[in-house]
Amino acid sequence: MNNSLSGVLTRLAIVAAAAAFAAPAFSATPVEQAQAQLSSGDLQGALKTLDKYLAGAPQDAEARFTRGLVLVKLNKAEDAIKMFADLTRDYPQLPEPYNNLAVLYAQLGDYEKARDALEAALATHPAYATAHENLGDIYAALAGAAYNRAATLDQGNQTVRYKQNLINQLDTGMGAANNGSLAPAAPAKGSAPVSETVAPTVTGTAEPAATPAVGVANADAAAVGTLLGSWARAWSSRDVDGYLAHYAADFVPEGGLSRAAWQQQRRDRITRPSRIAVQALRPEFVKVGDDRVRINFVQEYKSESFSDQVSKVLEFKSGKDGWKIVREFIR
Repeated sequence: MNNSLSGVLTRLAIVAAAAAFAAPAFSATPVEQAQAQLSSGDLQGALKTLDKYLAGAPQDAEARFTRGLVLVKLNKAEDAIKMFADLTRDYPQLPEPYNNLAVLYAQLGDYEKARDALEAALATHPAYATAHENLGDIYAALAGAAYNRAATLDQGNQTVRYKQNLINQLDTGMGAANNGSLAPAAPAKGSAPVSETVAPTVTGTAEPAATPAVGVANADAAAVGTLLGSWARAWSSRDVDGYLAHYAADFVPEGGLSRAAWQQQRRDRITRPSRIAVQALRPEFVKVGDDRVRINFVQEYKSESFSDQVSKVLEFKSGKDGWKIVREFIR
């Protein structure tokens, strides 16, 4: 853990994903347009699109969640906090707005409010693993702050110094990139905010990775980490061609399926649901060859009729077309 509490909570990701909001039916077209603008970096355009749409549909949960993400990207933290807080009031059954509040409060140094927000998420969704992990990081931050104060007040207390060192050595994976995980990806088509996520998750996001394993160059980790995120976004947005483009020409499906049969199976499974939310959680990098990097992660999948979490492995190989997936399996 970083000794500076200002950097302690970078692992708490802004959930930019879409879970199943129990909200009234809505026309997703304006929201999709805003999500595309957000993804492309046209923040003012996204905000204008959402404000115009919300003027006629003020209770659209997905639009409001997306607007909160835009405000985060615009560095309007206070406005984003109000947006997510209003969502928790109107949709208290949803854990993701609480998670985003925790992120924002943590970035402002208000760990008590961050803790309360995560506990509220877990009150309605006790199986929300991301919130449990984030809450542990919050408690670690609070403990670190308390030990730091104790060490300042009693500089000769070696027991406090020992505890302080233990907290500082915790591997919480919070030394991630993206300046506090404020780089949400585009959400799933027709979805409403999750996870991820993110979440997340605008759905289809990959959490910032922990420190890459020994042997994986930072540039390689960044490259395959970016592809992991775009792979999840393509799946979440039901962009079959974009999804399949992540796979190498020599990719061989597990289970004995031919490449043609696997592609048709993936096409059917991606286009059949009306909404999908995919997140790649807690990625870990492993070098498995001179030109290969393996990512171990937790895949969170949600559609209108099914959800699950599995331990997934994607193996990327570097070639003339860049990094591509050559192997994929569930552990």
